[in-house]
Amino acid sequence: MASIVPKTPTAAPALLQSAHKEETSTRHYSDQLVTGHIYAKHRDDDTTKIDLPSYISVIENILTTSHRITDNIHRGTEGRLVYSDDTLGSNVVIDPPLCTLHRINSELSCKAPGITKAHETTLEIFDILTNYPWEAKAALTLLAFASDYGDLWHLYHYSMTDPLAKSLAIIKRVASLKKHLDSFPYQQVLLNPSSLIRSCLQAIKHMNQIREFSKYDVKELPELPSALRQIPLITYWVIHTIVASKIHLSSYLSETENQPQRYLNDLSDKIANVLNELEKHLNAIREQHAEVDLFRWLVDHIEHYHTDITLVVSKLLSGKTETNPLIDGSTLREVSVQESLSGKNVILVISELNISNDDIEALHHVYERLKTDHKTYEIVWIPIIPASYHAEDLKRYEYLRSIMKWHSIPFTTKIAGMRYMEERWQLREDPLVVVLTSQSKVVFTNAIHLIRVWGNEAIDFTHDRSKSLLRRNWPDSTLVKFTHQPRLQNWIKQEKSILFYGGKNPAWIQQFEERVEILKNDPSIIEGSSFEIVRIGKDVKGEDDPTLMSRFWNTQWGYFVVKSQLIGSSASETTEDILRLISYQNEDGWVVLTVGLAPVLVGRGVLILRLLEEFPKWKQSLRLKPQSIAYDFQLMNCYF
Repeated sequence: MASIVPKTPTAAPALLQSAHKEETSTRHYSDQLVTGHIYAKHRDDDTTKIDLPSYISVIENILTTSHRITDNIHRGTEGRLVYSDDTLGSNVVIDPPLCTLHRINSELSCKAPGITKAHETTLEIFDILTNYPWEAKAALTLLAFASDYGDLWHLYHYSMTDPLAKSLAIIKRVASLKKHLDSFPYQQVLLNPSSLIRSCLQAIKHMNQIREFSKYDVKELPELPSALRQIPLITYWVIHTIVASKIHLSSYLSETENQPQRYLNDLSDKIANVLNELEKHLNAIREQHAEVDLFRWLVDHIEHYHTDITLVVSKLLSGKTETNPLIDGSTLREVSVQESLSGKNVILVISELNISNDDIEALHHVYERLKTDHKTYEIVWIPIIPASYHAEDLKRYEYLRSIMKWHSIPFTTKIAGMRYMEERWQLREDPLVVVLTSQSKVVFTNAIHLIRVWGNEAIDFTHDRSKSLLRRNWPDSTLVKFTHQPRLQNWIKQEKSILFYGGKNPAWIQQFEERVEILKNDPSIIEGSSFEIVRIGKDVKGEDDPTLMSRFWNTQWGYFVVKSQLIGSSASETTEDILRLISYQNEDGWVVLTVGLAPVLVGRGVLILRLLEEFPKWKQSLRLKPQSIAYDFQLMNCYF
């Protein structure tokens, strides 16, 4: 995958040089100025690749062994090192570009201290390594440094027993270097775990790890492009730090002026910030990659290769094979996923904290029925809690958990399988109720609509059961339960024409009832046929009930969703009637006309009222046969 190249800034090199004749702080080398220099001559180029992990391994081995030698000097035990089998048995092989390394070492040698010279030398090294990838530029520069540094301490280590090593150590003035081992600058540059050189090595490791993720689709790792854009700039500061460190090391050998302490401190801060940024990017990428891996695992083990429910629930919740215990709502004790769900069919209730009392009550009825007649089922509530939650969210969670008799997961803002639930199960703001077998096969993707429409009758939530329920006339499932008319069942048995009605405007309700009364008292209606009206939206006391109406509209929508999922949403008489009724939710009024429970028409309030007002004009055309009023209404409604 090609890296993303930032736009080349227009800062002039002369501006940078003039600024740094007076300044020695890295803060004057802004990202814009530095990238301006880099991109004036360089772009992403991987013409000459290297085995970067192997190079990193060799560099780390050199630095670690050199550190052991200097550590022995500190301890006063300068005898021969004893190497571990792992060190001696290392089979890492590299094929370094020797001429290139010599050229880099030449650039690193005998330079004056200060940021200006380090900057100029860094750009020269960029020119030498033009055809290498960014992170390879940094690695080869560090290898050049490490080979020279390791050579110094290797000669010192053998100088007491090997005349050749002793002579070479004298020529290279290693003894001068030894005198500064305890100095703070030396420790800062080389010996501390967070020294400049160790930090540069860590930065190269991070860049390599980020680059390895570039084989993935950036759509799945959205953090990756941002991280890749930072690598050229980070490469500059890594090489710059290596150059400055080598100049400082050389000053000990030549006993010349050291790097200014302020400059070394600035570099320590700079490379620490570089590592911090890389770690942030890398952690985000790893998290996104883990999410991708988990998503693919869940797809495989839920949709294709069905797996034990306890493993799937654990992975869904935490991304791991084991997760935190569940809370048993009936006993309030913690129980493991294995203990509570093994061998059970599981109903996952996935919802935000605003789940309605109506839905909770409906789920309670389902729970009680399952515990009585279907003991192989368990319900688990998975609350979706915002990352920036408030104290009220915690209180709401505790309240909801206290009224749920089934299992709940502990309070958390992180659900590992959120992407799977959103993309495969279509989790949105509405609660999601997923029914799975003990082997994680999905029985029904969202049974909340089944429960809202049919309640306990929906058990065992299979498609066959759902299709059986759908074979009923839809008014039987969506209208009858929202009335308190005691004579309704008799009217249904007698197959009378019934006008179910409701609306938001009390004036329309009153006008409709008055017009219907006029119609029912008309001699032609009395002699010919009869019909009844049933108000939707009143409680047992005959008062308007907004909560009842909320459930009513949820039921209409739920019926449509279930029918669409199982049979398809293509046009049919039933789906058209339901959608038409749903579209009247905010109208002044609406009417559903049935014969018994067989639907005949669904009408908008204004048209139905007009139909009733025009009754004197069309009553002569009545067929005046039993139940014919329904068909006459249908005919006249079409006319209007």
